Amino acid sequence: MGLMKADVIPLKLTPALALRTIREIAADTNNIVVIRYGKKRARERKIGHRQIELCCQKGTITEGPFMNQHGHWQVNLYRHAAGEEITCVVAIDWATRLLVINTF
Repeated sequence: MGLMKADVIPLKLTPALALRTIREIAADTNNIVVIRYGKKRARERKIGHRQIELCCQKGTITEGPFMNQHGHWQVNLYRHAAGEEITCVVAIDWATRLLVINTF
C-alpha cells in the first residue's frame, strides 16, 4: 500500500485521505468483503455485487469518516449511475480490505 502502513490506524482521517485509501484498497475487488448482514440487505434491495464494487471504487463520501465501535474508520459511500442510486456503509479494515456493512 502506497498511502499508509497497514498496521498503523490513523488517529485522524480526513474525507480526502479516506477516499484515496478506499479507492486504493478497492482497486483489487478481492479486498471488498460484504459481511452477512450487507449481503442480506443487498439481496432484499436487488443490489448486485458488481454495483457494490463500483460504489466502493467510484462513490463519493456522504457521511464520515468516523471511528466505529469496532475500531474501524467508517464512511457512507454514494454512487449514482445509469439511473441507480446506491449507498454502501463501508468500514476500512486498515488498510487491507473494505468491509461492506450495509447497502441501500
